[in-house]
Formats: sequence, structure tokens, C-alpha cells
Amino acid sequence: MFELENGLNRGSTRARLVAALAALCFLGIGTGAGAQTKTSASDAAPTEITGTVLALEEEGEELILDLGSTQGATEGATVEIWRPLKLKHPVTGKVISDRFRIGTLELGQVRPSMSIATATGTLTRTPEKGDLVILRKAPAPGKPEPTKPDASTTTEAKEMPAGDADPEAIVIATMFDKLKGADLVTRIKAYEDYVREKPNGRYARVLYEEAASLRRLIEADGKPGSKAAPAKGQTTRTEPSLVSFSRPTAAVEGTPLELAVELDDLATGAILHVRTKGKQTYTPFVMTSAGPGYWAATVPGDRLVPAEIEYFIEATMASGAAKAVVGLPSAPERIQIQDAPKIAKPEKRIASAMVLTDFADYNGLKGNDRVWQTEGTFGLRYGDTGVRALRTGFGVYRGVGGSLNDLDTLGLSGRPVGLTYGYLETEVGFHRLFGVIGRMAIGLLDDGISGGGQILFRIGNDRETNLVLGGELLGGVGLRGFTQLELNTFKRVPILVRTEVTNQPAGSSSYRSPTENGEPTQSQEEGEVGARGIIQVGYRLTPGFVVAARVSFQGRTINHAGPGFGGAVGYEW
Repeated sequence: MFELENGLNRGSTRARLVAALAALCFLGIGTGAGAQTKTSASDAAPTEITGTVLALEEEGEELILDLGSTQGATEGATVEIWRPLKLKHPVTGKVISDRFRIGTLELGQVRPSMSIATATGTLTRTPEKGDLVILRKAPAPGKPEPTKPDASTTTEAKEMPAGDADPEAIVIATMFDKLKGADLVTRIKAYEDYVREKPNGRYARVLYEEAASLRRLIEADGKPGSKAAPAKGQTTRTEPSLVSFSRPTAAVEGTPLELAVELDDLATGAILHVRTKGKQTYTPFVMTSAGPGYWAATVPGDRLVPAEIEYFIEATMASGAAKAVVGLPSAPERIQIQDAPKIAKPEKRIASAMVLTDFADYNGLKGNDRVWQTEGTFGLRYGDTGVRALRTGFGVYRGVGGSLNDLDTLGLSGRPVGLTYGYLETEVGFHRLFGVIGRMAIGLLDDGISGGGQILFRIGNDRETNLVLGGELLGGVGLRGFTQLELNTFKRVPILVRTEVTNQPAGSSSYRSPTENGEPTQSQEEGEVGARGIIQVGYRLTPGFVVAARVSFQGRTINHAGPGFGGAVGYEW
């Protein structure tokens, strides 16, 4: 246990002062009523004219005040701006009201009932509606009025005996009498018991602060190397100071940032002030306790915008005053704000299905040189580069053909050609604007198994306008080379223009025709090469559903030619 005298020798004079003040209050209440007099108006204190911030204009740069010329306001006058606060004490439960000065304003336009003001210098907090403004005016010169005693007060004082003093003051005086010579622990217990019993009493706050100070004194006495009283030549600290703080140099845009600071035991709280570089006012964030001596606050992500934010930290004291411990309002600390990394959305895999049918007649609809081909395709698109797409499907190829000599000169019938096949196709993108397509097919002819394939080169992106060049070989059917331009210029109307050079369908000479009287009745010779032109126009009924129709004209000579037609339906998701 610590004796009071020892505690006072270690620097705690506050208990003695509180006792003396309480005793004076008691004596003043008991005997001072008869000595009351009116304060003379000659006490030359400046006159305070109080107003309120009504509104903020121009993003807070201009403030509308309810101070006007009728109240003595003039253009160019300087007024103080204060932030009123009303808080509930976490221990006593008492509602505490006070105000804090956040800067000064200069009056611009002054009207009879309102005025416009702008900040002079840097404000420690962002102005808000409801903030107080004070215009201080010097008192007018003149002789002071003589003080006259108040008859009612004098009479009341005479009638009130000393025993009618404030009961709470009597309790306080009695408690102090009992604590004479008591140790610090006993005093702390007595003060805290009183605060718990009367949390809204007039003396509750000062007793709570005194108990807290005595506890810090005991804790300091138990720390290694601590000293109870300053040595000769040293002064007692009255303001909090910084113990440690790690200054961040960079943060990420939109990501909340936590700042923490360690302060000494004279700090009762801390406030973080933040603003975007270039702004005039700061936004305050009350820092919460994160352990003995540690205070922390989080800056919301929406406050972290490139390219830099500025901040300073204030430590608050039991008296309500504040002291900057990290940075200053006029010289704040800075944090670089880096752009948030842009995460690319994964490319969506697109599935598609399509059915295409195409009829072509090479000889004036005579029926001896024609082709009908139908294909069904299912595909999956992965992306622009690498394996761009995989497709698989089936096809039915039916045709009749032969050589020009057999068909037109000898009058033989065209020989039938048929292939039913399946295929697998892969498209590889080496660049988003260039890809290679390979197809392998295998199927059944009338007299056996056959196969084939395609090799194509795509210039451009398959989702945009592009050009496809390539060739095809189908065993038992023939060869085909083609150029295909896909126009996606019009959003709802895709257009395809295609040219082909081919000897299909009778591109193979391995056929043996039936005979009549020893003579063949069908063409056995390989068909000549012909050319073909196709135009296809589609329409998007929905973003993923397209129907299309095509017309064509093809021939092997000017006298051996004919029309064609077809259509397609496609859907993707």
C-alpha cells in the first residue's frame, strides 16, 4: 500500500487540490449567499455573438451563416468556427457537452439576417451544418455601472442558515475528512464508489479523473526505471507524446487502410484526420483503443483515390484539448495511392450448334450433274488465342456427275456419288486475328469406307469480319478449294460471300459403270473442274439465334451451268 504523503512526493498533487477545491465549494455554498453581488459591466470582456452554419455551398468551400448586419456582422470580419459535441461518458453514463474550435472564417457578403463565409487557412475538420460560429466584438467604451446589492438575494442570504448548504458538497467534504492520511488505493476505491453511486453528480467527473490519475501513478511506480517525480531541472509532462508509429508509404485504391499509433499514458484518445490531396478540409476518424496505449482507425476504401492522400493524427487529453503527434494540419503526412489491379474477366466459353443444307446444279437442272450436301455441327469456343474452338458433326453428301464428254456428247447418265461421314475440327488461334483450322473426316461410300479432311486459314477474328482460305479432299468425291468472306459489319444481318473451285461430285475415276450390250450406261470418267459463287444472308432473331438463306450459281463451261440454293439455322449460348 502507498501512503498519501509518499504518493504526493511522487508527483500527485491533484488529490490535495481536489480536496481543497471541494472544501472551498462547501464553505462558499454555506456562507457566500449573503455576499452575492452583480458583476459589473465594466469587466471588459469581448462580446460574443453566436451563430450557426445553415448550409454549405460549392462542395463545402462556402458556408452560409445566420449572422447578419443586424447582429453587428460586417464584410471582412473574422469569425471562429466551433464543432459542438455531446457524448455519453462510458463509465459514469453522464452526458457531456462541449465544443472544439476547428478554425476561422472570413465573412464575405453580409445581408441583414445571413452572410457567406469562406475558410481562412486550413480547418482541422470538415465544416458541417449545425457548427457554431462566434463573432467577437470589443465592448463599447464607457463608465462602469456601480454595483447595487440585490435586495431579494440579500434577504434570502440572511434567512438561509449555514446548515442549508448543498448536501452533495457536505458529502464530499465528509469523504475527504475520512480520507486524511489514507493510502492511494483507498482513495481510488472511495472515489470510484462515489462515481458509481452518483454518476450524474456535480463532482463525479473530477473524482473519476482523479481516480484514473492515481491509478496511472501506481502503474508508473511499478514500471522498471520509472520515476515518481522529476529530477531537479526537469519539468513535469502535461501533454501526450508519440511512442511509436509506422508510417505507410503506399496503399491500394479502393482498399480500406488501417492506421495504428502508440501514445503515452497522458493520451485519453486519438483522432485521425484525412483528406485527398488538393482538398482544403480534412475528414476526422475517431481512433478506437486497440490495447493499452494503442489507438487504431480504418480509412474507408472510397477515401483512397489516386494519386495521394494527406493525414495527421491528434492525441486528446482529459481536459478535452488535442495535440498533433503525427504530422500537422499545415504539414501533413502523405500516402501514395496506387491504382487497383485490373482483373480481366475470364473469357466466356461459347457453345454453338448449326445445321446447313446446300443444293447445287451444274447443268441447267438436267439432273445429271448436281450435288446436295447437309451438315450438322456442334462447337465450343474457348478464346481468341491457343485452342480457339473445337467442333464436331456429321454430313450427308449425295451427288450425280461425270465428264462433259460423257454427259453432253455421248448422252450418258451421271454416275451416283454418296458419302455419309462424321468429322472432328479444331481451330487454333496464333493471334486474335489469325488462326488455322484442321478437319478430319471418315465416312461410308456405297462400296466401302472413305475419309478426307480440310485445312483452312482464317485472317481476322471469327467473332468479327474475317476471311477464310483453304481446301478440301473427300475420298471418292473429289477436291474443292474455296475463299469465304464473312461480313459482320451489320449487327443483326451477317453476310457470307464464298467462291469455290471443284471437280466434285465426280472427282474420282475409279467408278465402274453398268453396261448394256457391252456399252456403259453411266459416265465413268472424272468430272472437269468447275467454279461456283455463293451469297448467303442471315438475320439474328435474338443475339444467339440466326437463320440464313443462300443462292448460288455454278458451272463447268458456259453451256454447262445451273443455279443453286440452300439455308442454315444456328444457335449459340
